[in-house]
Amino acid sequence: MDSMRTDGEAGYGPTDWLGGWRTLFWSCAALLACNVFLWIWDYNFAFTAGLNSASRDFTLHYRTLFWGELLSVGAFAGIWYGWLVRTGQALKGKEITPREEVRRIAVLWGIIGATSLSLYIEASFWPNWDGAWHQTMVRDTALTPTHIPMFYFFFPLSVVLALGAYLYGRFRIPAVYGAEKGFPWSFFLLIAAAVLEFVQVAFNEWGHSLWLSEEFFSVPFHWPFVAYGWLAGGMFAVWGETILRLLGIEKELPKVRELPQQTAAAGGR
Repeated sequence: MDSMRTDGEAGYGPTDWLGGWRTLFWSCAALLACNVFLWIWDYNFAFTAGLNSASRDFTLHYRTLFWGELLSVGAFAGIWYGWLVRTGQALKGKEITPREEVRRIAVLWGIIGATSLSLYIEASFWPNWDGAWHQTMVRDTALTPTHIPMFYFFFPLSVVLALGAYLYGRFRIPAVYGAEKGFPWSFFLLIAAAVLEFVQVAFNEWGHSLWLSEEFFSVPFHWPFVAYGWLAGGMFAVWGETILRLLGIEKELPKVRELPQQTAAAGGR
């Protein structure tokens, strides 16, 4: 989601559409493409292959989809995290120009924006479809056609994106998220929201299997979903912290410009 080549070398400014913001556009486009694919898949196969978990069609269309989602999210996490840490270690101790730091903040905002979209999809679009499905269909497995995209793709993906956003800030924006700053509350809240939503899946399925099979939105084992919404507000703290850093960069710019002039004047004496 980032490039080792600066936008200055590419000819784009740090906040141009094809500069720092391209991360937001490409990542959100990829998320929407995944959502549209899963949406079309369910429309095509939910009623023809998704009603009997013991059937061959269910295995072909939904158990295969389940494993494909978990493997793809796991592979993405491993490759992305490995790249973030490897390239981030190489950046340690290197001076960051104000222009490059602004670009990196824009990239971080893009990752947070993608995380926000993933959280929205998993907590708004799919739960509504899931509630409608389980109010009318009898579940004979936790791997229902609406659960598989929501619980086993977007839920873990949101955790991956939230952790990846922190790793990006940790190595590339040390003035805000460097190791010496400690672990930020903003990311603790955001990551906790994604993890709580993921863990809530197990509690939710336990409740529906052993307590109340009907899908009423007000049942007690749905209440933790509200706490998830509060914790997700941590993303606003991330934006707030980085906005303060942008203001700090703006204040430092006159000093950065004056230093070469003072050096040149001293050398000419």
